[in-house]
Amino acid sequence: MAQRAGGVVNARNKVSIVVLLVATAWSGRPASANPVRITSGEWTISADPSTETFSVEAGKLGTLLQSGRLCVREGGELKAATGWNVRSGEGLIEIQTSNPRMGWKLAASGDVLHISSTDYGSVVTADAPSTVDRIFARLMDRDGAPVTWSGTGEVHGGYGGSYTRNPSFLPKKNADVMYVRLGRLEGAGFHSLFDRNSDTAIDFPEDAVLHRMETNQDLVQATIPVQGNALIRIQKNYYTSALGVPYYSKYDDRRFATAPIVWSSWTSYYEAVREQDITTNADWLGTHLKPYGSIYVELDDGYDRGPKGEHYWIENWDKSKFPHGAEWLTKYIHDRGMKAGVWLVPNSYAGAVKDHPERYVYDKKGDVLEDYSTPALDQTNPANAQFLKHEFDVLDGWGFDYYKFDGEHAIPKYVPTADLSKLHDPKADFLEGYRQRVKLIRDTIGPDRFIESCPAGTPLNSIGLVDSYFNGDDLYNNWQGMYPLFSSINSNLFLNHLLVYVMPGEGIELGEPMTVEEAKTKRPPIVVETEKSREDPMTGFGVTDAEARTLVSYVAMTGVVYPLASVMPELPESRVRLLKATMPTLPVMPVDLFSRGNDNNWDTFRHQRPDFYIHDYPEILDLKVNAIAGRYDLVGITNWRSATVTRKLDIAEKLSLDPKARYVAFDFWNQSLAGVFEKELKVEVAPHDTRVLAIHRVQSHPQLIGNSRHISGLFSVLSNSWDASNLALAGKAQTVGEDTYTAWIYCPKGFSVSQVQARSASGKETKVQYSSKGELIGLSFSGAGEIVDWSVKFARD
Repeated sequence: MAQRAGGVVNARNKVSIVVLLVATAWSGRPASANPVRITSGEWTISADPSTETFSVEAGKLGTLLQSGRLCVREGGELKAATGWNVRSGEGLIEIQTSNPRMGWKLAASGDVLHISSTDYGSVVTADAPSTVDRIFARLMDRDGAPVTWSGTGEVHGGYGGSYTRNPSFLPKKNADVMYVRLGRLEGAGFHSLFDRNSDTAIDFPEDAVLHRMETNQDLVQATIPVQGNALIRIQKNYYTSALGVPYYSKYDDRRFATAPIVWSSWTSYYEAVREQDITTNADWLGTHLKPYGSIYVELDDGYDRGPKGEHYWIENWDKSKFPHGAEWLTKYIHDRGMKAGVWLVPNSYAGAVKDHPERYVYDKKGDVLEDYSTPALDQTNPANAQFLKHEFDVLDGWGFDYYKFDGEHAIPKYVPTADLSKLHDPKADFLEGYRQRVKLIRDTIGPDRFIESCPAGTPLNSIGLVDSYFNGDDLYNNWQGMYPLFSSINSNLFLNHLLVYVMPGEGIELGEPMTVEEAKTKRPPIVVETEKSREDPMTGFGVTDAEARTLVSYVAMTGVVYPLASVMPELPESRVRLLKATMPTLPVMPVDLFSRGNDNNWDTFRHQRPDFYIHDYPEILDLKVNAIAGRYDLVGITNWRSATVTRKLDIAEKLSLDPKARYVAFDFWNQSLAGVFEKELKVEVAPHDTRVLAIHRVQSHPQLIGNSRHISGLFSVLSNSWDASNLALAGKAQTVGEDTYTAWIYCPKGFSVSQVQARSASGKETKVQYSSKGELIGLSFSGAGEIVDWSVKFARD
């Protein structure tokens, strides 16, 4: 396999553009004054001597380059090579320019396009179409450090099956940074595009400069130096061939525009959960967090176990724990303005073993195979398809909106102990049968129900049929127990929103620190026993303030599913404020299209402490924002260790910002100015903490740099404008209830505030509190849940 930094090439699935410096010979063919067009394989190359431009098309991608020009660099500036004479030959176009006198060649041969020149100072410029579905990306870099994208050990540990492992690589450059975006990326620092409609990666040379046009956001201006060999690689089937995803399907987010917020009963109650636990937490969530985002309340296990721990799903609900039943419970949740979820294992059902033993999977000893302590259904048997339809008709009729599927895989394919000869159809295509089963469920419940799938360590074979994947280990209730969440985000984020949402774990712990002895009096025994099985010695329960900030920052800034699991009424107000400031979820998408790897060891902290755990988590999370609130970088700087550190942030190297410009940094968690600077910023970060800085380029006038409502600095901002003629900054803000909303403004020297005012959408004048500390101005008001128009007039000093 050929390879290079920043991209991957597969001999069968790649198409490469190679820019070579060679001499050009006319070979006796006549020149043309008319446009010339040649085709070679999937390539079409056109050159027009009248406009002195060229274009390139590449199969299903359509236009790859347009308005291409041939240039030379003179005195630091680009000069167009003019006076074109064009000739065509078999698979090539040759160009001679008279000013300067040079030869050029555009030759397509197989999967390579050569743009050749007689001058090492040559540069090619062109416009590259980049619509909303052709996005900037950082691709997998095979010159970087190798890592492994791995599934969990569930099938391996439970059945002796294989691990699902795919090779990946950390980037050679800036491996300590993870890039994500909110809005359309401007392009600085990135040299690759990904076409979502065709699963195709387009990798320009590393020294190419790509810049989205201000006047046409669907075009990127590409400047490509021609120094020796410059390559533009096109790799088809990028996710499936390079990354190892078994299926590719662009996620349709029309029904779920952002990842959901899900409270799950699992991590705080496990199967000991009772009806009153669900209702108590639902009451609290409906009162405290519902105004901040749509919330699902998920019952995760514990509602129907039989005498041997087996499950019946729609039968045998435990009346001692859930006296009112499922339909009453979903109505209770709906009445509080939220949606209801339930956990189950569609692969299994205990209710037909006696009457229909032929409907089950057997092992080679003749025993019924079990999935989650429950007899596993033979999905090659048509009768089970009928049962599944009935099962989900019942669940949907009860009012469930969200389904978490566990142990979700094709059992005959991935369980080596299964006796295939005893299946209804031993020769069936097990993967196709599995996907048809998931499709049957989807068709039964409809597209408006959210499906989360946990593949039990097998490949993600439900891509295109489910809404989220939980492809990681369970969490438990302290800081060390949250590491699987970070591992899940770092290893799976390249899927998020592009193919499927990432569920990083069944609930972050935000409770305050609690000793093991205290936990024994406040939590079900199984919660304490679970932690005991995961770490040695036990370190207690809950997290510090710093750790809580890191948890909510990572979830909010990556756009993954927001998983809650704490005993919510116990949370102090300080932790509730963290949740409110990071909800709702936003349509954040990854720029890094590769896995950072993971180890998924269940008992990691029985063997080592976090300070000595090598995990490849990034130290910088760079969310590039381009929206009504401005174009800026929201940067999370994390200290994974247990001692305070001082970090130096080089904005040119790490963020691809202009080192000659001045920037202002707003510290979100401290609601303060972090500094006005050039080139670099020094930041002190406490143990396990994350500093979140909104870094804006300094304008020549006062500018909005943040707000108190949401970590993104974007959510709640409905308008934001500077009126130069009246020296006025104005905006619209969506408020929540009686919460105080603060808009933070950077006011450079030379300006002073002359007037502030605010008015609600209903026309009512709103009282504004004005504060000033140095160059930071705060406008605070309460809008009673209405949209508030605010404005500040300035005078020049």
